Amino acid sequence: MKKLSSKNNRKPVVITLISVALLVALILIGAGSRRTCAAQDAVATVLTPVQGFASKVSGAIGGFFSNIFKSTDADKQLAKLTNELATKNRSLQELEELKLENERLRGLLSYVESTGIKGGVAARITGRSTEVYFRVFTVNAGRMQGVDVDMPVIGADGLIGVVSQVGANWCKVTACVDSTMSIPIMVERTRDICMLRGVMNATNTDDRMELYYLPADRTDLAPGDVVITSGIGGVFPKGLRVGTVSEVMTTAKNGVNALVVPACDLVHIEEVYILTGNGDN
Repeated sequence: MKKLSSKNNRKPVVITLISVALLVALILIGAGSRRTCAAQDAVATVLTPVQGFASKVSGAIGGFFSNIFKSTDADKQLAKLTNELATKNRSLQELEELKLENERLRGLLSYVESTGIKGGVAARITGRSTEVYFRVFTVNAGRMQGVDVDMPVIGADGLIGVVSQVGANWCKVTACVDSTMSIPIMVERTRDICMLRGVMNATNTDDRMELYYLPADRTDLAPGDVVITSGIGGVFPKGLRVGTVSEVMTTAKNGVNALVVPACDLVHIEEVYILTGNGDN
């Protein structure tokens, strides 16, 4: 039974081999004929699915490489758009900075006009001192812009200091809170005249000035009082806002002393106005 089964299993294989041989022979015989024979149709029928599969594989490979190139083009386009966006963002940032600068300068010029003082030059702060007890700014205006030593310097909210050194296109400005500064001032409300000096500050983070030489029996100085330049001494014109009293100390020996907060934010100041045409209000 097993032997008969083995022989029977071989028959399909033999028949298949003979059939293939006959098909090949028929193809070779009819190769020169222009007409398609049945054998050729049979071969075509067998090979068509294979060709279709090969075509699909070829198309997939082509599509893969095409996608790679397309991806490269997309990356280039994305990089271009990213650069353009970054450029526009920088432009918008620059416009915003210009807008803020314009607003600051308008505020500065508005205060200048309110003083009635004629003649001056706007300048930008380009440097700041790092010493503990001194506050000195460097600004981008000098002799060529008509700046000279001892000219008052103001900001949008009041007095900043005085020019202490001058170059061709730059100058140094010693701030009113500097420990070397002494300014003749007047209490706006009481009209008391006294002096104001910078306070040595080891931390350099809390700007203060000290009001002194004010007789205790002739004043009622109080926190919140505004102090202005008195015009005495000829350096600072009268009426420039200097600061506000924050604390009052009275002693029998020294009379009235007080701490004064400067009118201008000297930490964040960016532009100044130098009064080149100094004169009384």
